[in-house]
Amino acid sequence: MATFLNVSSVTNAMRGQRLLESNGIRAIVSRALEPDGTNGCGYSIRVENRACATAARSRTWTLA
Repeated sequence: MATFLNVSSVTNAMRGQRLLESNGIRAIVSRALEPDGTNGCGYSIRVENRACATAARSRTWTLA
């Protein structure tokens, strides 16, 4: 299972990915998908739910 964080630009997606990965959470940036499966105009950061739960229990978050 995964969580998708939708953002409006590739710059914000890369910033979010960097923040998550600096805190031990693997994140993957991709184009956002519309409900019909076509590419949207934004970007998504995909995070596995298990990675979030593990990081939340074991780390103190720092903003990069």
